[in-house]
Order: sequence, then C-alpha cells, then structure tokens
Amino acid sequence: MSSSTGMIGIDLKKGDRVDITRPLVRFIRGAFPEKVEDIMVGIEDLSKMRDSSLTPEKSEKGVDSLLRYYLQLTSMDSKLPINENQIHITFTWYDAFYKDSVFSGKRGSQSNSLFERSAILFNMGALSSQIAAAQNLDTDDGLKIAAKYFQVASGAFSHLRDKMVPMLQKIPTPDLSIEVLSSLTLLMQAQAQECIYHKAVADKMKEKVTCRLAASGMDLYSEAYKAMSNVNMKGSSWDKWTATCLAKQNYLGGLAEYYQSVNAKASNAIGEELSRLKEADKCLTDAVKQSSGNFECKDVQSKINRALAAAEKDNNFIYHERVPNIKDLPAIGRAPVAKPTPLPSQIEGWSDVFAALVPLNVQQAATMYASRKDHLIHVELTKLRDATQSLNSALNQMNLPAALEDLSGKEMPASLLEKGSDVRTKGGIMQLRKLFEELPQLLQRNEEILRDTMKSIDDEENNDKHLRSQFGEKWQRTKSEDINRNMREQGQKYQQILDNAKNADKIVREKFEKNFQAIDILSKDETELVNSIPAGGAQSLSQEGQKAVATLKSYLDQVKLLKGERDSLEEKFKAGGDTEEIISKFSQLNVENNLFNDEAISSEQLEKVYGPLQAAVQDSIKSQDDLIAKITTANDEFVRSKSGSTTDPRSETMTSLANGYDAFIELQSNLQEGNKFYNNLTKILTTFQSQVNDFVFARNTEKEDLMKTLQSNIAKAAPPARPAPPTFHQQAAPAATPAAATSAAVPPPSQSSSVGTPVQGYNPTYGYPQTQYGGYYTYPGPQYPPGQYSYGQYPPTQYPPGQYPPAQYPPGQYPPGQHPPYTGPK
Repeated sequence: MSSSTGMIGIDLKKGDRVDITRPLVRFIRGAFPEKVEDIMVGIEDLSKMRDSSLTPEKSEKGVDSLLRYYLQLTSMDSKLPINENQIHITFTWYDAFYKDSVFSGKRGSQSNSLFERSAILFNMGALSSQIAAAQNLDTDDGLKIAAKYFQVASGAFSHLRDKMVPMLQKIPTPDLSIEVLSSLTLLMQAQAQECIYHKAVADKMKEKVTCRLAASGMDLYSEAYKAMSNVNMKGSSWDKWTATCLAKQNYLGGLAEYYQSVNAKASNAIGEELSRLKEADKCLTDAVKQSSGNFECKDVQSKINRALAAAEKDNNFIYHERVPNIKDLPAIGRAPVAKPTPLPSQIEGWSDVFAALVPLNVQQAATMYASRKDHLIHVELTKLRDATQSLNSALNQMNLPAALEDLSGKEMPASLLEKGSDVRTKGGIMQLRKLFEELPQLLQRNEEILRDTMKSIDDEENNDKHLRSQFGEKWQRTKSEDINRNMREQGQKYQQILDNAKNADKIVREKFEKNFQAIDILSKDETELVNSIPAGGAQSLSQEGQKAVATLKSYLDQVKLLKGERDSLEEKFKAGGDTEEIISKFSQLNVENNLFNDEAISSEQLEKVYGPLQAAVQDSIKSQDDLIAKITTANDEFVRSKSGSTTDPRSETMTSLANGYDAFIELQSNLQEGNKFYNNLTKILTTFQSQVNDFVFARNTEKEDLMKTLQSNIAKAAPPARPAPPTFHQQAAPAATPAAATSAAVPPPSQSSSVGTPVQGYNPTYGYPQTQYGGYYTYPGPQYPPGQYSYGQYPPTQYPPGQYPPAQYPPGQYPPGQHPPYTGPK
C-alpha cells in the first residue's frame, strides 16, 4: 500500500516449480507421433514461460510475459489437455494473502490447466495493481499509468471470477474464492476511478466534472467496502484494506460534496453550498479517523474547513439563507469512467508455439472419420476377397483351367506350374512356418506390456486405498478409482483385442494344417511337382466338347479381367488421400462452432469419396455370379463330352493343389497382416504404458506432497496430554523426614545414571520425595532385565522382601549424588 495515496497493491501468488516437459513429450508421442521433433522447441519455450511466470518482472514487461503464458495455456488447452486423465501435471500455488502460506498449508494443488491459468491470471492482476500503486500520482504520467493498470487488474480479476473459477471443481486457495475476486474487482476499479478523478483535478477540469468523477469513485469504494466486509481473512492485510476502502468512500464523498458546493455557489445557492460543505466536512472528519494515516487527507479537510468558515460568515452577515437538510438536496450526478479492461485474446508479437498441432477434438473427429473409413474399406475389401475366394473355389472344384490344359492326361498344366513357381518365389512352406513362429513371440510381448501396465494401475489404486484408510478424511485428493476408470476401460479393450487375435491365429493355423500337404508339394521344385501328380489317360472330345472348351477359355479370360478390375478397385480403396481435406473441414467448423456433428460430416465425406467404389464392388460381385453360372453350364457340357473318367486321381490331385495354392496365398496374407497387427499393437500398448507411467508418477508426486503436508500439520498440532503417572507413584507418602526434605535440592539422575537400580533398604511403601523431570517422575522404580519382571515388581526367588543385592551397595549407602541417606526402618 502506498503510504501517501493509500493505493493498494496485491501480493502475488507463489508457486512451486514442476517438470512439464516430460509429460508433454510422452503425450505428444502418443497423440501426435509425427510431430514430436517439430514441436520440441515449442515445449522448451513453454517451459521457459512457466519458469519466468513464477518470478515476473515488476514492470509492463512482466505483465506482458504473464499474459503471453496465459494465452499459450488457453490456446493449447484444446490440443494438449492437462488434466488428471490425459496430461497429468500437478500444479501447486500458495495463497497470496498469507505471507507464511508456504508453511501454513494454505496452498492448492490440482492437475489441470484451468488451475494454472487461474493462478497466472491472478498474478497478472496482482502485478498490475502493484505497478499502479507504485506510481507517483503527482505527475501526469503517473496518473495515466496507474489508471490504466488498475483497470487491467480489475479486468483480470473480473475474468477470473466470471469465466474461470466457476469451472474449477473446488476452490484451491482462499484468494480464488468468488467473494475475494469480486472484492478485488471492485477495489481495483475504485482505485482506477480515483486516479481518473485526480487527473481531472490536475487538468483543472470544471467542478461539474470533478464532482461527478468523485461521486462515482465514492460509489465504487462503497461497493468494495461492502464486498470486502463479507470476507474473512484474519491474519492478513485484508481488514486494513477494508478500513481504507471505508476511509476512501468518505474521502471521495466529501470531495464530491465540496465540488458540488462550488457549483452551488456559482448559482448563488448559498444554502445548498453550506449544506454540502457541512456534509463534506463530516465526511473528511470520518476519513481522517478511518484512514489511520494510510493516506493523506488532512490537507483536503483543512481546505474544506476554510471554505465552510467563509461560507458561514458570508451567510450570517450577507445572505441569511436557510440551510437545507443534505437529504433534501438533489443527488450529485455520476461519471463512472473506470471500467475493467477486457482480457485480450491476442497481443502483438504472440503466436501459438503449438500451431502445428490440430485441436484434440478435431483430431478425435478425424480419428473417428479414419476409423469409419477403415471399417468401410475393410467391409468392401472383404466382400471382394470373399467373392474372389468363392470364384477360385468354384473353378478348383471344376479343375479349371487345369482340365483344359491337360486333355492328353500326360502334360503338366501350365497354370499349375505357374502356381508352383509363385509359391516357391514367395518362400513356400518354410516362409509360412517362419511367420507362424513369430506370432507367439509377438503375442507374448504384447501380453506382457499390457499385464505390466494394468499392474501399475492396480498398485497405484491399492496404495491410494491404503493411505485413504490410514488418514481418513485428511487424505483429500481424488480417488484413484475415479481417475483411472478410462485407463482401465482402455486396458480391457486392448485385452479383448488380444483375445480376438488369439482366436484368429487359431483359425489360421487350422487352415494351414488342413492344406499342409498341398502347400508342401507346391513348395518343391518343378520336377518333384510334376512327379507328384499321377498320370491319366488320353481323352477324346466330340465337336460339342471342343466348342465347350473354346467357351470355357473365353469365360476364363473374363475371370482374369474381373480379377484385374478387383485389384484396381482394391488399390483405389487403399489410396485414401482425403485425410487433409477432412481435417481442414473439421478445423474450419471448430473455429465457427466448437460443437459440430462429426458423424454426419464423416458420412457425407465417405459417401462422396467411396460411394462410387462401393457401387463398383456390387457390380463386380453381380458380374461374378453371372459368370460362374455360365462357366458351370459350359463345364457341364465339357465334362459330358469327355470319353475318360471324370474322377481319376490325377484330376483330384490337381484340384487339391489348386486349393492349396489359394490357401497359401490367403495364409501368407493373413500371417503378414497378423505380424503387422501385433507390431502396430506393440506401439499402441507402449504408448498406453507410457501414459499410465506418467499418471502413476504424477500421482506419486502428488502423494508425497500431500504426505509432507499432513506430516507438517501433525507436527504443528498440540502435543498429546501428559499421561497419568503409574499407580506405583501415586501411593500416599508419610510426612518427609528432615533428611528427606532436602531431597528437592538434589539434582535428578541423568539418563546414563543407574536410575531404577535396586537400593538396599529401600521400600516403595515408604514415602520418598517425588521430584518431576520433564513432566515425568525421575525414579520409575526398580528395573530388571526386559521380559523377566513386570514394572515395579521384585524378583521373589532371588531376594526376600525389602532386601536388595548386597554386592551393589552396602547397607544404608545409595548411589553417590543421587539419593539422600535413608532413615527408615531397617
């Protein structure tokens, strides 16, 4: 508080340093893996902003740095959400109004960006008030700067009260309560209005203006006083500030009446002039008493006293006007110029250090779109592949095209040789075995990651439950089971994915075992392949049969064309180059309206991009059905026209090999997809594990801080009541003998002396002076080896009653310097 003007500056909140880099990097690696390297500089800049915000410079530069950090936190909130469930960073800030709040426990710790922004905005208002209160109000620049920064402070506290604190789950420190922030908003606005009034007086504006400015200042101080009176801040400067507000209310009220009296005099309203001067004198008298020297107002009081004396003299000797009651006079007009400065959303030279990242809701919408797109592509490609497999099966059952290539029963069908060559080129059965061997290892690695991750969640939750049962209501932090629910659900989802994958692996292995023999034959060299097929007899064809062969070959050419079209369709489905387009669309809608229907937009985009491809899939399947019907009819004609057997071992073997080839192609694709799936899942699970580890680390840090606070509070608590002395020492004692009466002067035995050592001739039933040492009796009675004798009990088997070990002390002798001579019975 300024000693000459009484202007009040608010102390800043103090905060603890915290590592924000590690949790941010972990989250970005999971949510934006491709952006990690690009935004490391941004993370470093944010860390520097945070460090400087703890000790801001007391200048316009300091206010600017706080505002930049606040804007950065606000901007990144939609991209990098700091809360207990996502980026877990625990911020700790102390109450601003208690100078010993670091040690008194008046601090708040929360794991969310909103609390951090609230503390920064409070400090921005507090620092602005300090800059304003430190100005020299006797200069024009000082008044301008003070008025500006008091209004900035009022705007900061107002925004904090209206927009931010209501969203906090609980008020972390008293200085962030709605009542305190309302009081500070009004106080800063009142002080800004007072500065504007002083500027008007310094600029020699007319009394009609200055009286209105002063009256508005009085109103604001009155509101601030009422608001501050309802806040209990014992042990701080709050009560002193409240008294200053009341004094300023009377001070400006008196000045308003004074300048209005000048206006009345100019209008020859002498009675009104006197009434207002008397009211002004009364207000200033109260202000002088209430200010307690916090600001100078005696000069103004003297000025009003002189004006009142002169006016009374003139009225008594010249005008003789009746002096009206002040309540009957018209109210003074108002000119509330000071307003809370709205918090800017952008300042010159500031830019978001994470501009490269899209808002998380946009990313989530894009992810959901990608998921819907992948599902659509999977469904359509599955239709195509199932149709192709069905087509191959139908052809294999008819032994096509091999039957057309082996009419002599001796030649090896070219198509079968091509299939064998393709199998060998792709690694054959050994390649399938290698892929099969990798699957269990990949599965086991994923299961171990997930198991360890879920164990970390369980251990942290069990530890929290244990401490909560130990400390009870004092363990004031969110329950782990309430925070980790999403992580548990995510872990269960991954477990279900692994279970489904294991079932899929089992189906693939069964198909491999079913077609093992055929694939093994196809994997051999061409000579062995040819020798594995039994010889057949020559077949003669009728004229109708020859026509059927020509027709079948034509249809088989159409089959090749159909498969080629499907390959092209599959490539178009996989191209999927509309990611940037949909992100741009979502981002634009997010700027216009934070809530948008991503499902409807996704459906519209999918229909636009993939609708024609889906129609092509349907046409291809319909064409296949028609083609298979034609091939079946032509093949029946071909079979009827053959003169040889249709069920010879050669045909059956070639059919089996054809089926084996199709199985090989499908198995290889399945196994490659399975390996890719497990490797991708490993990355996802590793990211999930990192997020859980960050969560556990933050919770452990929060736990340690809370335990320190609880231990500190326990240490400060009142010591327990002194326990009652043992009954052994409460026995009634007879009157002390003269010798015993001097025992009080004997110093008590030290901890290293033989306290409790049996003394010959000592009987506890006789009175012995009970001197106290440190709140406890110095002579606790005879001590024996631990675990052998109870407290105050003598070993009956060793010494008869009243007799002590003679080897320690001769009769009548006690440890030197500890006890006076014993004078009781022997």
